[in-house]
Amino acid sequence: MEAHPYVAGGHDQLTAPPEGPTARRIMVVDDHEMVRTGLRLVLSRQAWVARCLGAAGSDESVALARRYAPHVALIDILLGDESGLDVCRALLREIPDLNVILMSGSGRVSRAVALAAGARGFLPKDWSCDAIVSAVYRVSTGKTVFLKADEPARSRRLSRRELDVLQQLVNGMSNREAASVLHLSRHTVKQHTCSVYRKLNVRNRAEAASRARLLGLVA
Repeated sequence: MEAHPYVAGGHDQLTAPPEGPTARRIMVVDDHEMVRTGLRLVLSRQAWVARCLGAAGSDESVALARRYAPHVALIDILLGDESGLDVCRALLREIPDLNVILMSGSGRVSRAVALAAGARGFLPKDWSCDAIVSAVYRVSTGKTVFLKADEPARSRRLSRRELDVLQQLVNGMSNREAASVLHLSRHTVKQHTCSVYRKLNVRNRAEAASRARLLGLVA
């Protein structure tokens, strides 16, 4: 299997451990049923996976963790009104040695943010099935999987100027104030703001600031 270009250190060769006590129990936490079902289907087909559970949010995932003690949990960072980082911390309180991988379809989580929450990896949802399976297996063995520091996330990337505008929004500046600081017209700032909202899939400044911090896009 070729190493995926976005995984730090590449993938180890996928050799399935023998079935039985060494087989892994995996849990997928995602509020989108299609994503959750698809990942469970792909992972359940692996010889090294004993069981693949699915949960839509915090309460359900904690209940399943208490009952089945999974080895690995894949958690979407945006679970409706819940934060995947909070779910990660809640699960680690139940199972301190749980190996968590954070997922996102609309940006990236910085290595520092993920590690601070107790996660051992991050992967974009647009990776191939083979790359996701390899990442899960790697993390299940106690290793980490993160995007290379010099590789940008492929999905919905913000331009340099959009990041500049986003930083000013997070700082609490109005469009007029951001335009003055960045030496842009108010119209240009408004255009960049609309583009940021669209790419981050948010509706207002508060949501943009919250998601930007979650994704590690701003200081």
